[in-house]
Amino acid sequence: MKKITEKQIKVIFLITITVFALILTIIQPVDAGPDEKMKMDICKYIAKYNTLPHGGDEAVRDATWGISYGFTPILSYMAGSIFLKVTNICTQNIHIQYISVRLISVICYCIMAVFIIKIGEKLFKNIYYKWIFIMLTTIMPQVIFLASYINNDSLALMSISIIIYSWIIGKENNWNYKSLICLAIGIGLCALSYYNAYGYILTSIFLFIADFVAKKDIMNLLKKGLIISCIVLTICGWWFVRSYIIYNGDFLGLHITDEYAEKYAKEGFKPSDRETPDNKKLSLVNMLISEKWLKETIKSFIGTFGGMSIILPIYCYIIYFVIIGTGGLGYIASFYKLKRFKEMEKGRLLLEIIFVLNIIIPILLSLYYSYYSDFQPQGRYIMPILIPLMYFVTTGLKNAIEKLNINYNYITIMKLIIIASIAVVSVNTLTSIGFTYY
Repeated sequence: MKKITEKQIKVIFLITITVFALILTIIQPVDAGPDEKMKMDICKYIAKYNTLPHGGDEAVRDATWGISYGFTPILSYMAGSIFLKVTNICTQNIHIQYISVRLISVICYCIMAVFIIKIGEKLFKNIYYKWIFIMLTTIMPQVIFLASYINNDSLALMSISIIIYSWIIGKENNWNYKSLICLAIGIGLCALSYYNAYGYILTSIFLFIADFVAKKDIMNLLKKGLIISCIVLTICGWWFVRSYIIYNGDFLGLHITDEYAEKYAKEGFKPSDRETPDNKKLSLVNMLISEKWLKETIKSFIGTFGGMSIILPIYCYIIYFVIIGTGGLGYIASFYKLKRFKEMEKGRLLLEIIFVLNIIIPILLSLYYSYYSDFQPQGRYIMPILIPLMYFVTTGLKNAIEKLNINYNYITIMKLIIIASIAVVSVNTLTSIGFTYY
């Protein structure tokens, strides 16, 4: 019998997770994800009028919140509107319309998975650790759920995977044209996703400049930086120019969102009516613990479905908590001697520093938003930490496992148990949502 190759394993894996996401996309009812109807309204508007809406247009403005998603980047919904126009030729069935638009999230998820495999191959030479990283990143329950309804989060994760891959090949190949184009595409798409992913844009600039300054190669810094800038501006510049013009200088669309919310939202939903930890005079610690921000954010980062109402069995959270906790401790423990820094390659050390920054930034943004603006302990708001976090977790598991002086066969069994545990939890994601709706 012919032995299955690793290339075939990768193809089978990609087909499996694609089918997995498609099944979730189909079985979920209309408006299954957070604010999915508001996002669908944007798609319907574009499909009907062949133009982009003003964020305050009554056709897309939610009656309760007084705002729409049209004020901030809507690339996912623009792409979804194309699928919707094609679907409308065949049927007006609302469920099928939703499924067609959700396919954009599935596509983004699959492209992300391809780049995660490429990243895993670059960062982990051992096949087991590589697949632990790949599976932790791609089939975590919340990631699968994001792939199954209309949102910008899947686009953000896809763009982040492209950016991180470009960092790695850029460092390897002295920023050749392939890596430059890859980075520029990633940054351009990231700029048109969610603002909580923008840390990757800032750190890309830092990493790129630092690399050329270290080599004292300013001419190539300017030349290659110009190439990236031109591609990025071509991809996303038009959106921010448009927003600047129609929203009176508010190119990010944040201030005008608050203005419309204050003016059109129902009583109790206006920004001035919200009870935030800040106006309740709660400390940050109280918000984290007493108000359960930390617990709910961690739980929904692993997986909470529907409108934050469908949760997994407790053992699913325990398995992920143990894996992530063990990996985190294993990574931190490796620095008990400072010589660990000296032993690391400069490129890997810089990458890990950038990873740490991209874990800190989304968490701080989510904390700030919940404390001062709108208390929302949702894991999807810190989802940009996913790839760096799982890199550190996998590295920590590797350190912990290899420090144990046990038989090689037992080490292999431990790796297989971790992989199997991740798979079991992810399969439970499908069955949990399926049993809930049917």
